[in-house]
Amino acid sequence: MQLVEISLDAFVSWLCSHEHEVVGVPGKWFDAPLARWLSEMTGHVFGVDGKWYGHALSEYARWRLLPLWAEVFCVWMESRVYRPMTGREALEVLAHVELALAPIDVRQACSAVA
Repeated sequence: MQLVEISLDAFVSWLCSHEHEVVGVPGKWFDAPLARWLSEMTGHVFGVDGKWYGHALSEYARWRLLPLWAEVFCVWMESRVYRPMTGREALEVLAHVELALAPIDVRQACSAVA
């Protein structure tokens, strides 16, 4: 099975459409928010682990590297309490990830506005 490409915009849209619903449990390979989104998009169970993502029935060696934003998102999600999270809570974490990965000039402009 060919793996899907991970799109930040598509993931954000999915989280927004599930703002008040549970979208996963951080730290669980096949139930983390990113894994649930991938599974819903493809109709197959997908997992995420550290820097990697892949189809549950594929050998781990065939899993692909996550894009940087997704890797940081997963790491930050795993640093939270292992409890069900809503789309809104996941969006808050993702917003911090995007800000942290933004070029320095964008961060300075954001802090000047605040």
